[in-house]
Amino acid sequence: MPRTAAAVIDTAAGWLRGTPWGRTAGRVFQGLFEIELVDRSLALSAQIFTSVLPVIMAATALSGWHSASGAIRFQFGFDLGALPVGDAAQVSDSSLAAFGVVGLLMVVFSGTSFARALGRVYGAVWQVNSIGPRDAWRWFAALFAVALAVALVGQTQNLAHVSYVGWPLVLAGELVIWTLVWAFTPFLLTKGALTGRVAWATGLLTATGLTAVHLAGRVVLPRITANAMRHFGPLGLAFTSVSWLFVMSVVIVGAASIIKAFAQDETVIGRFLHGSN
Repeated sequence: MPRTAAAVIDTAAGWLRGTPWGRTAGRVFQGLFEIELVDRSLALSAQIFTSVLPVIMAATALSGWHSASGAIRFQFGFDLGALPVGDAAQVSDSSLAAFGVVGLLMVVFSGTSFARALGRVYGAVWQVNSIGPRDAWRWFAALFAVALAVALVGQTQNLAHVSYVGWPLVLAGELVIWTLVWAFTPFLLTKGALTGRVAWATGLLTATGLTAVHLAGRVVLPRITANAMRHFGPLGLAFTSVSWLFVMSVVIVGAASIIKAFAQDETVIGRFLHGSN
């Protein structure tokens, strides 16, 4: 390695070790590496696709409340109603309702795999034991909280019709909903191991990241989705969805790890989070 490059690296390492903010930055990168950000985000995105989305769609079909499908369109830029379903759609209402009750129960029970995966993420970040079957109600509560939040986020698009301030209201509503659910969920799945300040900070950072991802998605997703559908049909749509869910999962996992790093340091933010201020 050239001497100048080695000197730059030594200087940067010295800064990281020598200042509070430098040590915090180093702790952030170390935490993201130790949490296995990519692997855990891949696993979580797969669980969202196979667990959370089926719960939302099953509840929509059973209740007739279509804001959930609107939320999927709002977040991902595609319309589930545009997918071809063939003759399978020609089912009597009574048969659909009977299947819907049983199907919803099965989907909900299998859907807890998402909450268990999320619980393992928070357990690894905060180094607490994952909850077991005795606390299974926490899995169901976390699953329903996230599914309900997705539906409510879809409802915020109705605010876009308000003159002049419509879209700021939409973004503010989305930010508030995500903050609430992502402050509640880690607190729930760690059995209250997080302090209130840490839980709210996790919720706010996660919400900010998810809202930013949504804004970026409104620009790039329609084109990407249309191109994937044109070349690969529904398979391309599924791949695009899982890819975007991976990006969202990176935000969820990364936000928890970043807040953990700040909560352990001696900066102003760290003192606030662990209650020294």
